[in-house]
Amino acid sequence: MSDTTSPVQQIVLVGLSGVGKSSVGGALAKRLGWPLIDTDDLVTAREGKTPADLIVEKGEPAFREIEQLVIAEAVKQAPAVLATGGGAFQRAANRRALGERGFICYLDATTTEIARRLRANPDGAIRPLLGDDIDARLETLNQERRPFYLHADLWVPVQGSPEAAAQTTEAAVARIIRAWVTESGAIAGNTRRLDRLGAAQPARGPAAIVDTGDQKYPIWVGTGELGRLGDRLRQIGLDGRRVFLISDDRVVEQHGQTVAQALDAAGIPGASYVIPAGEQSKTQRVAAELYAWLAAEKAERRDVIVALGGGVVCDLAAYVAATYLRGMAIVQLPTSVLAMNDAAIGGKAAVDLPQGKNLVGAFHQPAAVISDIDVLRTLPRRSYIEGFAEVIKHALILDPALLKVLEENAAGLSSTSPDWDLVTEVVARSSRLKALIVSSDPKEQGIRAILNYGHTIGHGIEQATGYRDYMHGEAVSVGMMGAAKISQAMGLIDQALVDRQGDLLRSFGLPLVAPDVNTTVIMDAMTRDKKVEQGRLRFVLLEGLGRAVVRGDVSGELVARTVASLVRG
Repeated sequence: MSDTTSPVQQIVLVGLSGVGKSSVGGALAKRLGWPLIDTDDLVTAREGKTPADLIVEKGEPAFREIEQLVIAEAVKQAPAVLATGGGAFQRAANRRALGERGFICYLDATTTEIARRLRANPDGAIRPLLGDDIDARLETLNQERRPFYLHADLWVPVQGSPEAAAQTTEAAVARIIRAWVTESGAIAGNTRRLDRLGAAQPARGPAAIVDTGDQKYPIWVGTGELGRLGDRLRQIGLDGRRVFLISDDRVVEQHGQTVAQALDAAGIPGASYVIPAGEQSKTQRVAAELYAWLAAEKAERRDVIVALGGGVVCDLAAYVAATYLRGMAIVQLPTSVLAMNDAAIGGKAAVDLPQGKNLVGAFHQPAAVISDIDVLRTLPRRSYIEGFAEVIKHALILDPALLKVLEENAAGLSSTSPDWDLVTEVVARSSRLKALIVSSDPKEQGIRAILNYGHTIGHGIEQATGYRDYMHGEAVSVGMMGAAKISQAMGLIDQALVDRQGDLLRSFGLPLVAPDVNTTVIMDAMTRDKKVEQGRLRFVLLEGLGRAVVRGDVSGELVARTVASLVRG
């Protein structure tokens, strides 16, 4: 077993074919001065044929046997960076062998992004397992292999725009080296690790992990999660501390008792503060009330704020946690589809000003996000439905396979008696998408900006109507239609995709227009949006399914014309 005080002398890269193991591995090996060992190259040297040729001639099972022999030899070399084939990590024997001396890093990106990279490299290796329909096959392989990849010691997001490929690789290398130096010795010294790696069953754990490089936290999605709050706090090392619960009057009436009982059962003391439900509570005034309450309760920095509620509670409680005592831990318990897929994940903490939404805030990542699907059963139908705007947004900008699931199951997801297992699956997948983007860009300095698809016009509509007529998801739905129309007008997408987006939003009962809202007021509100840069609005637009881009060259005339078309109805 490795010395727990020293980094191990092998770094192993796993992940889907085309995710970037060779490019990240090459840069990592160069930085460390170690050799890069590609197991596919070793197969070719041993057999005189490429993995592609062997799979075609002998079949995949025969190739996997050869691959296992090669890996058994490769792991004997140290120091080294090992880049493995996409399917190698599915075999328990390979996982255990790679873990004997190696620090295992799982490189992850959306299948849409991986397919783009493969198409952009026509001279790359032939991959017969992907077949002709790369997108569909990658999605199938991702579903099969992801549970096994999650056995890895480190999850490394490598999602990035084409123009930022070098930065994406450099960020991945920096993240791996930092974790290798600080964590690999202790991880390799875990006496249960090799048994876990060698287990036949795939790893079980949270639905997603956010890992910014500096902070890491789980996202649990499932039924009965509120009742497990005490256990979850223990799992993340926050048991034995006082809990300060912040909720609103509607939510606490329905779910406050469940949370209180879970904390009592775990012997965790605390107090609660209930705010009026609605956007009007997301202000500096209410934040000041919460500061005074925490001070009166003699809250300490080591204590925990727990946010139980929708987006308003999540944002407000996070803002208070970020600023009181210069930072307290916060655990998010989102109680709406919207909050589970938006406000609870990513660490954006904010309050509104009369001049605009979310203009005062900070980044303060939670210690965990715990999404209990059972709470959605008590939501008013309108509140339940509006949250799917964010799920649809994630599908449009990142995940065409999820979009297909939504299209095929719109009735089962949006009915008065939803398929709750399917809702759980969809929320978990959407959460993983947001976790991937947040982990890649925690402070919205690059790719995270694409999560604002539909929000520029949406926020304008919300402010123009005083946050009364349109819920956030409804306004974003209209905003997405505006963004799609702008995308089509600029030649980025065709009308068929605009119509497809509209059909999906309509099938969930989400609005496509905001009749009779004042165009001038919306335009004025948009000029104060936090996405304005050097006086110009930046719009997130679609270049195709799963491909979003931030543009600052949208003409004011096109924006005005588009907004006018949305409010005419």
